[in-house]
Amino acid sequence: MMEPYITERGGKQYMYRATSRYSPEKKGPVAVTEYMGVVVDGKLRPKRGYYYNEETKEFGRIDDTMTEAERPRSCSHDVTIRTRIFGDGYLLMAIQKRLRIREDLRTSFGPEIGDMVLAVAMAYTISPSALMHMEDIIDRRCIKEMLDLPEDLDLSSPRLSELTRRVGLMDGEMEEFFAKRLGAENGLLVYDLTSESTYSVRNPQGEWGRNKDHVPARQINLGLVTNKIGMPLMFRIFPGSTADAATLKRLVDDVRRLKDGGDATIVFDRGFVSVRNTYRLFKCGMDFMAPMTMNESSVIKNIVTDLISHIGEVKHKLVHSGTSYTMVKSHLGLRRCRGVNRSNRATVWEDPDGYELVLEEDESYGSCEYYLDVFAFHDPKSAAEEINGMDLALDGIIKDLEGTKPADPAKSFQRTAGCYAKMLNWEMCDDGMHLSVKQNAHTFAANRKGVFIMAAPADEDRTASAILDSYAVRDVIEDVFMEDKVKGDGKTPRSGDRDVIEGRTLIRMVSMMMKIEMMRRIAEVADDKKIKPADKPRNIGRRTPEGLLSSLSNIERVEGDGWSHLTEITRDNRLVFSMFDVGPTKGLIDF
Repeated sequence: MMEPYITERGGKQYMYRATSRYSPEKKGPVAVTEYMGVVVDGKLRPKRGYYYNEETKEFGRIDDTMTEAERPRSCSHDVTIRTRIFGDGYLLMAIQKRLRIREDLRTSFGPEIGDMVLAVAMAYTISPSALMHMEDIIDRRCIKEMLDLPEDLDLSSPRLSELTRRVGLMDGEMEEFFAKRLGAENGLLVYDLTSESTYSVRNPQGEWGRNKDHVPARQINLGLVTNKIGMPLMFRIFPGSTADAATLKRLVDDVRRLKDGGDATIVFDRGFVSVRNTYRLFKCGMDFMAPMTMNESSVIKNIVTDLISHIGEVKHKLVHSGTSYTMVKSHLGLRRCRGVNRSNRATVWEDPDGYELVLEEDESYGSCEYYLDVFAFHDPKSAAEEINGMDLALDGIIKDLEGTKPADPAKSFQRTAGCYAKMLNWEMCDDGMHLSVKQNAHTFAANRKGVFIMAAPADEDRTASAILDSYAVRDVIEDVFMEDKVKGDGKTPRSGDRDVIEGRTLIRMVSMMMKIEMMRRIAEVADDKKIKPADKPRNIGRRTPEGLLSSLSNIERVEGDGWSHLTEITRDNRLVFSMFDVGPTKGLIDF
């Protein structure tokens, strides 16, 4: 007889067994699942009309012709049967091994702390919620056994607070972990900053600032560095009022130090790189790529005007990743003007010097300290979408205000039109307000839709295609931030202890590493035309990491007195495992 297995529904445990029989229709064996009864206090109560001998594992129907003496008797001693979820933890163990997470955690923090951090991170990946719930998630799975952690290890909420505080105090160990992750990367690094609202009034890092969650609460700022696919490599926590650009110097210094002089190119998002910050990045000797705002200076405006004049010219066409762009490359100089800002400073802490960009045709170009390659692109597809959005917004504003008679027309117009106010004319007549679109303003705005500019230190080997690749990479880190904020507990931390926040953020980072690897592989398999649809897990293109793990939670490990086995593994389970080049076994894998 096949070993029985137990499932839990509504707080009750039910025992089943699976047997195999030949199916003439399918011309092969098929699995047949049979309900055996309810498990109470570790012992099976067989369904009506059946018997079960816990000693011999014999289960069968009671024959009405049997005498009382002939009927089988149940064994008198207690038998404990335990069921734990195996499938989701099994996949995460395989993924962390691919990424060398456990190896780096144990080397940096020591085996005990490293394994505890990984255990909590695995539970957080399976069910991203408050850490106080992690103990229950871990106890219902084989995670402790997989990581060789003691079965009686206390992971209650108070113990986890102690763990996160202890990890947060291990500055040197955390830096070593970051150094290991950064040291394995030689390509693009992506950096961005986001805010995390906090309700704690005791958190010294919590300050009022530009809240990106649009929540009326204090915040802390989290700076995250990832590789080009979004894999987190290191993080930094800043006070909530710290501006994006103000974190640059520390970030650049830390990356250079932790990489021990290794090469890296950092991709920044718009808002980080002003002319002053560009100069500082040059001083640090760090290679970078960053978008520039079109109102940065008259020099940038000239580049945009030049780009627009070349739209439609074949020699300026560039096809990249299925999109046709118009591209113009320019060379700019960067120089420091000492003391020009001294008299305009509000405080002595401000930089007394000014910084400016210089066009290649300018006489002073040759005397600049540093030089930039500037790539200007026009994306016609994005331009059409943005112009459509702009026109719909203008039409909506006109419909809202046309013919109205507000008490304060100017205030009502500004409040309704917002950023589109400069593109509209309005006047009050006897029959109400009348509006019209300014032709020149509309043409000016439409010409700049779909335009973006990327800058990098001058390098004759740097191509426009490489720049476009880095531009696409910028969105990856936003996805990482949003994934954690939407699915995790990262939005409203209540702890006032900075060390606890550091430790908790490390757990979230480790969890996100495993989740990003799953997201990457899901996208790869979904888009791989060489894999037959029948060889892909069902609806793989719409699956999420949480959904993938949930689908594996049906694989359980059932343990009795001297025996254990895994419950049946479905075809979809096997296809999910095969995505990550791991195969299920009949027992626990030796990790």
